[in-house]
Amino acid sequence: MASLFSLPNELVLNSLRSSFPCRDQQIRSLATLLSIRGAPPRNIVLHGLEATGKSAITKALLEALSSGPTNTTANGDSEEEHAEDNLRHAIVKSAECITGRHLLEQTVGAVASAVGWREGVRRCDSLSQLVVELGRLFEGWTSDRTDGAKQRFVLVFDGIDNQREAPPTLLPALARLGEVIPNLTSVFIVTAPRPNFLHFPGVPHIHFPPYTKAEILQILSLTDPSPKLPEGAKDTKDVWIRFGSAVWDSLAKHSGRDILSIRSVCLRLWPRFIAPVLEGTHSASQFSRLLLANRSLFQNDGVLVPSIVADTPTNPTPLPSSLQHGKYRGIGAQLPYYSRLLLVAAYLASFNPPRTDQVHFMKAAAAKRRKKGGGTALPKGRPGVTKHRKISRKLLGPQAFVLERMLAIFHAIEEDADLRAKAGRGRERTAGAADIQMAIATLATLRLLVKVGAANAGDTLDAGSKYRVAVGWEVVRGVARSVGVEAEDYLAE
Repeated sequence: MASLFSLPNELVLNSLRSSFPCRDQQIRSLATLLSIRGAPPRNIVLHGLEATGKSAITKALLEALSSGPTNTTANGDSEEEHAEDNLRHAIVKSAECITGRHLLEQTVGAVASAVGWREGVRRCDSLSQLVVELGRLFEGWTSDRTDGAKQRFVLVFDGIDNQREAPPTLLPALARLGEVIPNLTSVFIVTAPRPNFLHFPGVPHIHFPPYTKAEILQILSLTDPSPKLPEGAKDTKDVWIRFGSAVWDSLAKHSGRDILSIRSVCLRLWPRFIAPVLEGTHSASQFSRLLLANRSLFQNDGVLVPSIVADTPTNPTPLPSSLQHGKYRGIGAQLPYYSRLLLVAAYLASFNPPRTDQVHFMKAAAAKRRKKGGGTALPKGRPGVTKHRKISRKLLGPQAFVLERMLAIFHAIEEDADLRAKAGRGRERTAGAADIQMAIATLATLRLLVKVGAANAGDTLDAGSKYRVAVGWEVVRGVARSVGVEAEDYLAE
């Protein structure tokens, strides 16, 4: 005679333990609660940090328990005696539901698909309608039950604590579905549940703790890295495990314990780490020397930041000759020609006093301008007279300037840029006319030029509007040299 209570098949549990190592206790506890002849409660809460195996283990266990009998149970009873038992399940992911109403409709659709409902599914706008629709679906499913057979349905809500636009009564109402609908078990997968967040006593909780270093290395040992070492699979596995330990100690230990991110970082750094071995300069047995040769890999925290851009682009876009150097990259490589000239003019207008404009930008004073630095030569002081030390204009804060003054400076440095371009020391001017007003508006939109004062909240391109430049000297010097202008020649002392 078959017993009323029996544990799941041990072969199923062994298969799950091999697929999900370091989770033996959680698999056994969850299998006991979800088994149709185990101890199924109305609600189960699975909680733990991200990437700890909650969703994957639940899905794999339900698929294994829903399959047909294969062997004897842990109590020694033949599963052929329980062949008529029927366990179905449905998983609803809150990440795929944009509103609370969408979650309810997804729940009804998932349950209808799991029980094989062939008729149409009605709309579900509220929790009360959800109870009615689920009761109708389960009533049609349980009507085909044979005598002595057991039926149970497991409804999984994955990430229900992060549901968007969820009503405040959503979780307590879902926890009480088992009171209205028989043979129903609701599983709530959450990250950090609040105390008594279901407003329902006696709910079993299963905690999925973060993986330790030993557990992470054990899981990483199951990964097959690519490319492999020439010495063979055994040496590849040994170096891979020691490499994973080095990645954990240098990068992952202080930034997080997510097994997915750690494995992703290891797979990204592995080809570069074993490159000296593949080139023949180092041996796989000399791991310490290999570690020293690649110490820069373990000092770069940029690999921890996820990105959809490839590390090494296949066909990089060539830059102009004036932008090949690193100091011209950034803004100088992205702004058009006239926008860069306007940005330089804005910097000069913001850092030069208005009284020095005639000295720096008039054609009559061009011959008197010194090669480096702005202004004219300082008069010789009399001996014995103490001179006051002046603060460099580059160290002072930017001052407000009128838009009309910036345009005048722009036309002055534009002629200088054209002369240098003809002499072969700069970039030639782009053919055709440029929309200067549009370029000014673009710089203001990019917050490279900032409007000053509440009185200037009107037209952006008004000639009397006051602006202030929002970039520093290093940026402006690189931008100016990219168009063939030395900004130091125009900057006042």
